[in-house]
Amino acid sequence: MKVTLNIFLLVFFANLSLAQEDFLEKLKGYDLSQVIHPDSISDDTLEKIEAAESLGFMGNDYERFRIHFTSFTKSRINPLVYNVKGKTNFKNNICNFAGTISVVSAEYDDSLEGIIGPGQRGLSIVSNVVIYEDKLQNGSGIIKGTLITDAFFDAKGRLSYNALMLMADGFRNNQFTGTWTSYKTGASKKCNWGDYRIPESRGLDVGAGEFSVLEKYRSKGWESYYDSYCCDPDKPETKAARKKELEKWWL
Repeated sequence: MKVTLNIFLLVFFANLSLAQEDFLEKLKGYDLSQVIHPDSISDDTLEKIEAAESLGFMGNDYERFRIHFTSFTKSRINPLVYNVKGKTNFKNNICNFAGTISVVSAEYDDSLEGIIGPGQRGLSIVSNVVIYEDKLQNGSGIIKGTLITDAFFDAKGRLSYNALMLMADGFRNNQFTGTWTSYKTGASKKCNWGDYRIPESRGLDVGAGEFSVLEKYRSKGWESYYDSYCCDPDKPETKAARKKELEKWWL
């Protein structure tokens, strides 16, 4: 009994030490561009695949919202701030944007216990996001909110995007919740996005193992996405829909 208690105490204090480690200070020495905006990711087989485009919606009717970062640069003034540029796409209205992603907290994530190997540590990173669409463009506004990113340190201290459970049901990462506010009217709408899943999208997402759009919202900008996965993959219309999903609309 005493041996069991001693083992429990060792594990408890080891986890407590990890929880108390100043990860925020540690992240100043890392470049998070390949964690928050990776070009490619590796699953638990270490096979690299191209990172998927984020899925997103705006408003209470889950109108499809797309965002693509074209530039993601660490600030020379503050090592926890990243200057970003890119484009948004809402109802086929494309806007240029510039803004910042500021890391505000980082904590030990014990959800990876038993999945990651010796010397590896899971990490949950929280950032504040402020994005300014070009005021000179139609239908533009400001996006503000919070981004939660799952990452992990490997045994050599390298920081990676957490795709270890990529093939598991409900996998998600880089979950953003926030609002878009119109420059012109001052009106705000919910604006959320994420990798593979979207936070607070239960009314839209009816998928079990992966993101799947409720047919009711197909006409809200989700036509090609819905048609890509609803039907026989060999049908010409399905192939056409998948081709459309792969179009680089931001170029």
